[in-house]
Amino acid sequence: MSLTITVAQRKGGAGKTTLACQLAAALSEDGFRVAGVDCDPQGSFSLWGARRASVKRDIDIVDAQTDARFSLGTSLWGLKKRADIIIIDTPPSADRSVRNSIEAADIVLAPLQLSRLDLDAILPTAELVGEIGREVLFVVNRAPARSRVGDQIRGEIEHQSLPLAGAELGNRTAFIESIAAGLGVVETSPRSAAASEIRKLAGEIMTLCGDQKAGQDDRRERTPV
Repeated sequence: MSLTITVAQRKGGAGKTTLACQLAAALSEDGFRVAGVDCDPQGSFSLWGARRASVKRDIDIVDAQTDARFSLGTSLWGLKKRADIIIIDTPPSADRSVRNSIEAADIVLAPLQLSRLDLDAILPTAELVGEIGREVLFVVNRAPARSRVGDQIRGEIEHQSLPLAGAELGNRTAFIESIAAGLGVVETSPRSAAASEIRKLAGEIMTLCGDQKAGQDDRRERTPV
């Protein structure tokens, strides 16, 4: 059975597509069969997938926006037959396509930068995910060096009991350079701090999802027939 990860955040520029690309490459490196669905009209996830296909054909990304043959539902139906993990990239909005993408997810990743604007913008996403009843993990992206403002935002996230990933992605050019090549930083700079960060995040996500599945299986065993 495949795992579906949706990357969502209402604010533009939070780094959703960067996170989707880097996570796809990191999970593929771990031996998972990875696929993606691009629900953003901008199509950046699909463009990365096309560049990647010229280098290595291991991650199939379907454009659910520009290709009339595909919708989110039909895309997932086809990909689940041949992928262990499906990553959905969404537009910076709260439209129906984002809601559908969250409903289809096993877990939602919400990237945010350490700014007041990002924190304000992430709260409606958190409310929507909670309303739909999905698990969400907030991921600090483009994290600067430690600062008073950054620590304050982290503290507010924790104060509001929002699940925050222990792994943070720094503001590193290695992430940008690898995407330009259609690759992930684990491939272009495997021993870098950036590669270490995305591997740590990937491991954290898989551990969290594994614990959730174990809990669901345990509840099924305890439920009388």
